[in-house]
Amino acid sequence: MRFLVISVLLLGLPGLTHAQNTDLRGTVSEQARIYGLITDAETGEPLSLAHVQILPLNSGSVTDEAGQYQLADIPAGFYGISASSLGYHQIQHDSILVTPGDQLELNFSLEIASIQQDEVIVTAARRAQAVALAPASVAMISANQIASQNLQTFDQAFDGITGVQVTRSSGSNIQALSIRGASEVAGGGIGNRVLLLIDGRPSLSPESGGALWNLVPLQSIDRIEVVKGAYSSLFGSSAMGGVINVITKVPATRTTTSGHVNYGLYDPTNRGTYQEGGQYYTAEISHGGSLDKWKYLLNAGRKSNTGHREKSAFDINHLFGKVIYQANTKDKWILSGNFNQINNDAPATWLNSRLAYSVAPHRLDDFQEKREFNTDLNYQSLRNGNLKYDGRVYYYRNYSFFSFNDDKEDKSDNNVNFGKQSVDEESITADRVGAAFQVDYHIPKHYFIFGTDIKTDYVNGVPDTVLYGKHRSLSGGIYVQDEIPIGQQIIATMGLRYDYFNLENSFSESNFSPKVAAVWKKNDRLALRILFAQAFRNPSMAERFIKFEQGGGLRFQPNPELRAEKLTASIEFGGSYHFSKSTSLDIAIFHNNYKDLISFRQLPDPRGGLLYQVINLNKAVMQGLEVNIKTQVGKVVRASLGYTFLDARDVSDTRFNNNLAYKIKHSLNASLAFTYKPLSLQLNGRYRSAVKEVFIYPGSEPDAYTLYNAKLNYRFTDNVNGYFAIDNFTNTAYEELERYRMPVRGYTLGMRFEL
Repeated sequence: MRFLVISVLLLGLPGLTHAQNTDLRGTVSEQARIYGLITDAETGEPLSLAHVQILPLNSGSVTDEAGQYQLADIPAGFYGISASSLGYHQIQHDSILVTPGDQLELNFSLEIASIQQDEVIVTAARRAQAVALAPASVAMISANQIASQNLQTFDQAFDGITGVQVTRSSGSNIQALSIRGASEVAGGGIGNRVLLLIDGRPSLSPESGGALWNLVPLQSIDRIEVVKGAYSSLFGSSAMGGVINVITKVPATRTTTSGHVNYGLYDPTNRGTYQEGGQYYTAEISHGGSLDKWKYLLNAGRKSNTGHREKSAFDINHLFGKVIYQANTKDKWILSGNFNQINNDAPATWLNSRLAYSVAPHRLDDFQEKREFNTDLNYQSLRNGNLKYDGRVYYYRNYSFFSFNDDKEDKSDNNVNFGKQSVDEESITADRVGAAFQVDYHIPKHYFIFGTDIKTDYVNGVPDTVLYGKHRSLSGGIYVQDEIPIGQQIIATMGLRYDYFNLENSFSESNFSPKVAAVWKKNDRLALRILFAQAFRNPSMAERFIKFEQGGGLRFQPNPELRAEKLTASIEFGGSYHFSKSTSLDIAIFHNNYKDLISFRQLPDPRGGLLYQVINLNKAVMQGLEVNIKTQVGKVVRASLGYTFLDARDVSDTRFNNNLAYKIKHSLNASLAFTYKPLSLQLNGRYRSAVKEVFIYPGSEPDAYTLYNAKLNYRFTDNVNGYFAIDNFTNTAYEELERYRMPVRGYTLGMRFEL
């Protein structure tokens, strides 16, 4: 038995190899092991979740909390070993000779990258891998990027991502988040076609299928991964347009306390009867540390906003906690939990375009209250370098209360919307219990993933004359995926998932979701990718059972046998090219065919009036182009530019025209950052072309708009930063959803600190 220690630095120390006349075929009993430590080159701190890959086997491993990894059962031969981590330059060392029975220690010290082409993601393949090897278009938002912008709510983090469209009716009410045009807007957040994950677990509301955008406070986020394209082959229902995975922070080894406070105000509108300038503030504090084998992180905060127009105020209180128990170097338990209380005005449309900041008198006492709780227990076990277990159980409880008449004694038309308001109050209780288990197993030339998940939902919407009543459902899936290297430059991926859905033993449906993809990494500069996949979305309880919609006074006939929406073909061709370590380009062409999209059909009603039913009706094609450019000049200037062209067409047999409602044809995002000593300036802008067709209020289509934001940050000490920000500094009047005017110019003064 021989031992060899190799330390590889970014600047490239000469390779240390050993050679002798050996039969390189090697039997299983003679196979070798490579292990080591990955650290930050500047601080020497160990890097967890760093990715190590052995080429051309395409085997890999991920470092644990102590930065350690191991690769087991390696046949004899010559190999290349690479190491990469989020925000660091990748290191690859070639011509490592492994002989039977070797125990090789291979350590890496990684330096921070100027352009993060070597960052690691965990969502695209449901395991850690370098971005360049991901079989789909991906984007990432780091904690530093979140802090560099003046984000007040979680959804604002996506405004600068190419191909992503966020549609809001107010500051805390998200109508839809769409990737490449996938999601609908008219349903008020119901039936989202983008899957939201928090640390890998689904986070969609059981009753509406909409994402729970307020579950994780901004200060607890380590990074956000956005994977574009059909991903039901790994994640099941709702992953039609893509997947968003919010990864929370890992508690630090040393005890730390950090905080964030700010205060802001809006310009007065000076238009119509409402001329007030609203105010807002944020107060957050986090504390974390470790004790022996335990690590913990606690976060608490409050956001309050009096609104930029009538009926746009909200208050959010949150608590978040995470505890990690590292039993040994192989086994880890993670317990996390979150609680939110949200009180906000019920969104209301404007009176008219000249009174865009005022609402009808009967809407002034409408409000909403939401309480959201979730907890998750996750077990991770790295048995050896090629076998990993991951299991979890989780629970969600969401309660929503809606008041449409806070003053029940006032029955005048100034307080009651006669003809449309059926009841004074509504409430929804939704529970979800779920479990998931996954096995990662890799051998030479194959990386297998096997997994299964199951969840049960309970929904109670009252009164049942308007909402859904009581309903239960059970759903589950099983999936498998294999990554296969072809030569030394191509990695092919094949995956298949089977899903089963049962609604109270009255309706059931099954779906298969395949995926085939390949990545050709020509060299460190050029990588090309291709993806073909299918996906689906199970309808939500709201879509199946809603009876009356109070905002528009519309009656519905329930349809419990509503079928799943299908993405029959999702195709992407893409590639990335790195002109240098500081400049990169990524281009993607996509084409998506949808069928059985959910829509509304008017039914004959002998009582008169309007009666609708939610049905599977529409077919659609959404195709287009995405371009992203990033560059950096030393440590002084960083810039990015992203463009999306979306050609969205209705191809249904019964279509009135070819337009799809709420789709934006041209989108442009740009950012520019300057840093000089303790001073930094961040500039962001976005352009959205005009919406051609809407569903709710035809004739009120939002116009094109351009927004500019700026943030000036000053670092007083290594632990204290102050900032001043101006949002919408041109004071542009715009709407994301028709008849809902968005914020005017706002000013924010804030501070971040760490003890």
